[in-house]
Amino acid sequence: MKREEAESLHDLAKAARLGPGPEAVSWSERLMPRKDALRQAMDWFLEAGDTDAALELAAGVWRLWPQSGDVSGGRDMLARALAAAATRPPTRAFAQASYADGLLAFRQGQQTESQARNEATLAAASTIGDKSLQALAFVGLSRVALRSGAYERVCSLADEARALVAQAPEDERLMPLHMLAAGTRLLGKYDRARVLYLENLELSRRLEDTFMIAVELHNMGHVEIHRGDAGAARAYFRECSTLRDGSTAPYDLAMEHLNRAAVANCEGKSEEASECLTRAEATLAEAGIVLDPDDRFEVDWLRARLTT
Repeated sequence: MKREEAESLHDLAKAARLGPGPEAVSWSERLMPRKDALRQAMDWFLEAGDTDAALELAAGVWRLWPQSGDVSGGRDMLARALAAAATRPPTRAFAQASYADGLLAFRQGQQTESQARNEATLAAASTIGDKSLQALAFVGLSRVALRSGAYERVCSLADEARALVAQAPEDERLMPLHMLAAGTRLLGKYDRARVLYLENLELSRRLEDTFMIAVELHNMGHVEIHRGDAGAARAYFRECSTLRDGSTAPYDLAMEHLNRAAVANCEGKSEEASECLTRAEATLAEAGIVLDPDDRFEVDWLRARLTT
């Protein structure tokens, strides 16, 4: 790869908006065909000794790998850039890449690695005085706490994150509120969780963030299942399915199976529900992805009802 191509791809990665927001889908469609070239560009910068550029590129496009079902590949890319920067002063790009690797480690069920990466993110963000990245670190740590079953701590960490971004743009408030809702839900406080999820759903709609709209519709459906309102659950799942239509992301596909299982169970179709649950878990296993704790709860809850 020549310098001009590497620099062009670096600029493209820095401009990319693959995170929460209305531009994510179009950016993903634009960059996914160039995923291999982007990784090669990062390697070019590492070989050239330009660690900052390598980190900026990785931090800009890492979401392409989990979207394509290659979580391990995404972690490998991030690890190379992070290792090169291990002895350097922290930068914003380092904190972003560290948070990203912590999230992907969480997806793989690697609790210790996710904890360490998020702690490194928090330390770097605190050093450079970036409240937005500090909040993301608290979000990452709350995910680890969620998988550990420390639901009160999830809510506490999410509240810390919310305080840091209280005056920030609305898109920075999405994940802290989402994690607060998740912790509240797994505490069994479904009425309160419903209020929080609805607030984040409306926030996601204002931001035209179709990814988070689908996520919170999914979560609202399961909350309504537990609140005994099957009709509301079906409506939320139906809208969620419309937004996910055409997605090839393994997690999206698995959650569609899970939601069908929940509805089938409500309708007394136990065999169909069991088959859908099996498909959901097989889809994730094939991609090397571990269920998020709230979705794991729903799978286990449904299995228990289908085997009694």
